[in-house]
This record gives sequence, structure tokens and C-alpha cells, in this order.
Amino acid sequence: MNRQHKIRLTIIRHSIRNWGADRLLLDYALYLVKRGHAVTYWTNKINTRFSIDPGIELKKIPLPGVLGTMIFTLVTRFKTDILLVDLVVMSVLAWFLNKRTVVYLAQDDDRTYYSGVFLRKLTDWLYKLSLSVMKMRVMSVSEYLASQLNRYSGGQIVVVSNGIDPKKFFPEKESRFLTEKGTRKVIALYARGDYRKGLDIGIKAIEELARLRGTKDWELWAIGAHPVKIDSEKIRLKCLGLLPDDDLRVVLSAADIYLSCSRHEGFGLMQLEAMACGCVMVTTKAFSLVKNEVNGLVCDVEDWHSLAQNLNRVLDDPILIERLKKNGFKLASDFSLEKSCVQFEKALRGFCYENNP
Repeated sequence: MNRQHKIRLTIIRHSIRNWGADRLLLDYALYLVKRGHAVTYWTNKINTRFSIDPGIELKKIPLPGVLGTMIFTLVTRFKTDILLVDLVVMSVLAWFLNKRTVVYLAQDDDRTYYSGVFLRKLTDWLYKLSLSVMKMRVMSVSEYLASQLNRYSGGQIVVVSNGIDPKKFFPEKESRFLTEKGTRKVIALYARGDYRKGLDIGIKAIEELARLRGTKDWELWAIGAHPVKIDSEKIRLKCLGLLPDDDLRVVLSAADIYLSCSRHEGFGLMQLEAMACGCVMVTTKAFSLVKNEVNGLVCDVEDWHSLAQNLNRVLDDPILIERLKKNGFKLASDFSLEKSCVQFEKALRGFCYENNP
């Protein structure tokens, strides 16, 4: 295949929402369209604040519900160079009629979406079927996630790291949020109800921090649509809901600490966005990019006691805040969206060449 061949990319996802995975695919699709490639995006539901470029061909899956999306994927032969799916179950369904073109974009370990043993075991079996038996081609958003999936894969996993847009995420020096917080320190928390995001762990850590420290000199800002129920009326809580990028940048720039309480992260896009805006990262080991005491404070997954202690430590130590903030900003600057898009296009060309050498 000619290395300058225009790629026909087809994406299938049940919905387009306000999550990092949705942002990533839309950014990639926009980049490809601007480069002259053709992108078709099949979906069942669109409920997003992210802009969708008119150059991306949106198509409605004709069957309703999640089951409809799955059946459509199973019975449809797509005329495309690359058929991109980002759930392992979808890769299995798409493979039967599209095996030469399917690429599984691994944005996380799908087993971590579930708390129940049955669904975890089922997903584990799907990974074995997809990656070991079907020899599915895989693109991973991080080296860490690739190392997790390599236990199943018989082939090479291509890594294309996520990236952030420095034109959208940078320290905002003036805003009403900076004025409103006054002399208090602000802890930002992403309120998303998925099991793997660990919101329940974050709430326990905040309640423990209130017990350790009191609440006079700090407050909590919750970003996201999921309700945050704190078992203490003393904690100052501001629920900001879902925010467009400009408002998100302003809020993260006004915050001092970002509390990342996840049970698992494939990459950690929002964490990097927070660091690019000047937040100090207090996190579990799920956010694998951060090194403890270097560019953040890290504790074991589900260890809400240690999260609270690390929050308390940061609040007590302005020198530590400045050091971690500086190193965190440097880490975030190493992951650019432009570089990620270039690598994504290169990876797609490599897959196309395998189809038509």
C-alpha cells in the first residue's frame, strides 16, 4: 500500500458522551479529516458537550439500545480500511465479518469496569478469545496498559499515548474562582460513578481529611455529573457539574490539589489536564505516570486513609506544593495532543500496510 494512501477509518461506539475516551476519538477523527482522510463514526446515542466537526460523517446505528449496537456490529460488513472499536466485546463481534480490518483501541483494561466476579471473568475470557485466539490487532493508549494486555496478546501491541492540548489546558492566572476561594486551599475531585473511578474511595478520603484536619482552610470542588454525598455537613462542597474546556481550565487553575482516587486508569487524561493547569496530584497507583515524591504523592489503590494523610501533608507544606506542582507541570508538557495525533495516523498506516502490503 502507498504510504500516502488516504485512509478510510470507521469507528463504532454505542454512544458519544463527555468522557476522556470520547474526547480522544473525536480529536483523532478531526485530525484525520484535516489531513484528507475519510472518517465515518457509527453511534447510537450522542450526548456530549464536545464539538463534532462536520467533516466527520456521523451515522446512526439503526437498531436501538446497547443490544442493537452489538447486533449491528456482529452482522455488518464495513467497507473501510480500518474498523476501530474500543471495547474488547465489540472487537470479538466485529471480527466475524471484518477480521482483516478490525483494530481494538484499548483505552483501559475492560475488566476494571465491573465490580462483580462474573462480568470480570467473562471479560477475561473475551480478552483470551480476542487477543490470543483471534490475534486481534491492538493499539494501546499507554505503555502501562500495553504491559497489562501483553499477557493475552500473541502479537505486538502498538502504543499511541494520549496527549493534551496546551492551547486548552494551561494555568489561568485570573478568574472569579480564584477570587471566590480566597485564602482557602481547594481540592478538585472528578465525580464520575464508574466503579473503576473510585468516587466512593475519594469521598471516604475527604471525610477522613475533615476528621484529621478540620475544615477551616480548605474546600472540595466536585467536577462531573455524578452526585457527591459527603457524610459531614462541615465540609465546604461546591458541585460544578460537567464543564466545557474553557471553564474546566479555569476551575483546575484555581484548584490547588487534584484528588485522583481511581481503582484503575488506562492513561489518566484528566489527571494530566489538571497537572497542566497547576494542580498538585494526590493519587492512587492507578495513575501510573506519577512517581511518588517526584511529581505527586502516590498510595495504594483503595487506601483512602493514605490519600487523606497525603492531602493533609500537602495542605501543611507550601514548599512541597510548589515542588510537586512544578514537576507535575513538566510531566504534563511531555504528552501533547499533536504528537499523539501524528502517532495515531502513523499507526493506522501501519495497519493498512499489513492489510495490503
